Amino acid sequence: MKSGQLSQLLEGARVVAVIRKLSPDILEPVVEALVEGGIQALEITMDSSSAAQSMESIRTRYGARVAVGAGTVLSPAQLDSAVEAGAEFLVCPHLDVALVERANQVGVSIIPGVLTPTEVQMARSAGAEVVKIFPAGSVGASYIKDLLGPFSGLKIMATGGITEQNAVEFLQAGVVATGLGSALFPKEDVASRNWEAIRQRAQRVMQRVRGLSS
Repeated sequence: MKSGQLSQLLEGARVVAVIRKLSPDILEPVVEALVEGGIQALEITMDSSSAAQSMESIRTRYGARVAVGAGTVLSPAQLDSAVEAGAEFLVCPHLDVALVERANQVGVSIIPGVLTPTEVQMARSAGAEVVKIFPAGSVGASYIKDLLGPFSGLKIMATGGITEQNAVEFLQAGVVATGLGSALFPKEDVASRNWEAIRQRAQRVMQRVRGLSS
């Protein structure tokens, strides 16, 4: 993605569904339920042996209907694997300047995980267009407001502890998007294969966050 495209994508999606370690037979109906519920961006974490295959499969099935990124990118090898699988963006739980620079070299936008003002500035200096506050739920939405004081215009995705109930609060505080995982597809719904409950929850979340701009 070219400069500016990632933040535009996130601002349009508002919610990124973070999918971690779901087997292929479960991932397919979960993704279908999320997309049918209005989710427009997915993050498939790289701590699964089937992550690259899953990204390729989703991109083939849904095309431009949903943006597919790679999450929990911890190493250059994982970064290269994700890019080869067609990841449209990369997400890290931490800040590794070398990974940010590597992503910039191959032309794929990366969202490093940060928490402190020092890390924010390091990420920006390395060329990150968007940063991820993680774990956002531990510091609260008020922290976002405080951070945006000295870092006016900073593009933030909030992940970690984001729920159906507090997603709007973080968006109102100034983040461009929120990352939600099991809050969208709880273990009990996955275990019982209640795909309709997942679809309805995704739809409800999207209605709430869309209502901010209506």
